[in-house]
Amino acid sequence: MKFKQLLFSLILLYALLAPGSSLLAQTLQVVTKTVEKTFAADRYPKVRVWGERSDIEITPWNRNEIKAIVELTAKHPDRHTAEKDLETLHYTADNSGRTVSLHNFVVLTKNGAKPQSNLKARFTLFVPANCAVEIQNSFGKTTVKGLQTVMQLQTEFCTIELSDLRGNITARTQFGALKADNLSGTLSVVAERTDLLLQQIKGECRVRAQHGSLDIQTDKSQVKLDVETKNTELRNGTTVAKH
Repeated sequence: MKFKQLLFSLILLYALLAPGSSLLAQTLQVVTKTVEKTFAADRYPKVRVWGERSDIEITPWNRNEIKAIVELTAKHPDRHTAEKDLETLHYTADNSGRTVSLHNFVVLTKNGAKPQSNLKARFTLFVPANCAVEIQNSFGKTTVKGLQTVMQLQTEFCTIELSDLRGNITARTQFGALKADNLSGTLSVVAERTDLLLQQIKGECRVRAQHGSLDIQTDKSQVKLDVETKNTELRNGTTVAKH
């Protein structure tokens, strides 16, 4: 079985077993709460996002401030259940020094029942182009584009899309997919059971991958590659130097 088929099967199984899921459900009721917050940006700003079952999107803008849009969603065939379960999904958004931190989590009352709805958070951030980024996420999607910065990513069961970035980027991922396009600087990736697609990479690129796939499509004269793989499918003519 191809790795993508295995990954799809795992995600499908998770979806079917998630609270509130049902093969017989005809219509899902969707209840959403949206909050916007704006923070003044330091000269060298940083955002830290810790998400679970979250979609995270970060893009640059020309303002000297950080804007965060937080959407909390509950889905369930019964609207009353969705509304009740949404009350258990919380978030924090605050700043300390130069760092703006965001986090989502579930809070249960004492002896309270676990939520039956499918709970989801979405963080949309607009930041200065030089804003440093630190992300931890699971069971979701992470999208970052257009920044010139230092970035650290750590994910499980996530899809990652990085594009038009400059700087020092470190990513550690398990069970997912990572696509990087038009990156310049230093890229370091440690991946397990992850599909990697690296396009138009310039500078230095270090990859340690196992039990997934690797596809590097770039001008080799523009990048210094340091790649080691184990039980990894090499695609589209990708080669790895033997150590």
